[in-house]
Amino acid sequence: MASVEIIGTGRLDERDSAFPQAAQLPNGDILCSFSVGGSHSAKGGTDWARSTDGGETWELEGTLLPQTSNPATTNALKLSISPDGGTVYAYGFRSYPSDAKRFGEGKNEAVFCRSTDGGKTWSQPEVVPFPVEGALEVSHGILPLSSGRLLAPTATLPEGRLGEQVIAAVSEDGGKTWPKHVVVFQDPEERFGYFEQKLAEISPGHLIATCWTVTFGDTKDQPDSFALSHDDGLTWGPPRPTEFMGQTMTPIPLGGDRLLVVYNKRYGQQGVMMALVTFSEEAWTTHFHELMWDPRRTREKPTGEYTGVEELSKLEFGFPTAIRLQDGTFLATHWSYEDGVSGIRWTKLRVDW
Repeated sequence: MASVEIIGTGRLDERDSAFPQAAQLPNGDILCSFSVGGSHSAKGGTDWARSTDGGETWELEGTLLPQTSNPATTNALKLSISPDGGTVYAYGFRSYPSDAKRFGEGKNEAVFCRSTDGGKTWSQPEVVPFPVEGALEVSHGILPLSSGRLLAPTATLPEGRLGEQVIAAVSEDGGKTWPKHVVVFQDPEERFGYFEQKLAEISPGHLIATCWTVTFGDTKDQPDSFALSHDDGLTWGPPRPTEFMGQTMTPIPLGGDRLLVVYNKRYGQQGVMMALVTFSEEAWTTHFHELMWDPRRTREKPTGEYTGVEELSKLEFGFPTAIRLQDGTFLATHWSYEDGVSGIRWTKLRVDW
């Protein structure tokens, strides 16, 4: 019987932090980056911490990319690691604060830093160019593929059409240049938008992407979507619905057509969920589904006239991601308000399937 067991959990940071993402180095150390300040509004810079005992304890190591005052910028970067373990990438958005009050407004850009010494030091930020104007939403690290290719994903946020496209910049030279862009998600019938993108390599050349899916205009939730690529990320099949009204969702490949999935459930009995699923070109089948983290509260979906953008200001947890560790267990991280403080929670999982 397919199952997931929680074998440990704890808090990593308590400084109004959010948006964690971890990576494990060849020597076994685990690095985790996260934004500090403003919780999910990400009104500060990005720090990183290190664990040398499989994620059980953590030491704050420093600021990966600070906020600046001239010009005024804030940022939130997420980690990933090259297949050979030699380069750690920290990729996300750098924002230029303005009077914008709503999600999708204001100016930002996609940037990344890199470390080639195991996360001890980090390069200056480099901009990843995208052929679009306006705000971008970056919700996952760069995806380094086994072929050596890098994919840097983002969602476009034109007014009234949040998530009109998820596109990925493509680099064949380790991030020195990004000459090509591919469309990962776009609704050919122009009904739905996609953001909070997460990408993963299932096997060499075969990729899966998931996205929080909303209606255009009122930005109301639909079942999360997934899409597949069979040519190393250069072209993607049509968006297909999952079985989950999950908002942010991360797929972690387990081999073949099997996935561990972690996602947010923000209506009804709230929580961060964990699931085991199989997928095909058109189908999504759930084999296990339970709470990973329980905030012990409920929230009913609003009725009447409202927009999903207004709901974004009420978030109290999110951004669950997970990585497979060298010992075969999995480390999940997410942000959450606990005892009135926004911070980072880690959870160790054992998958039996």
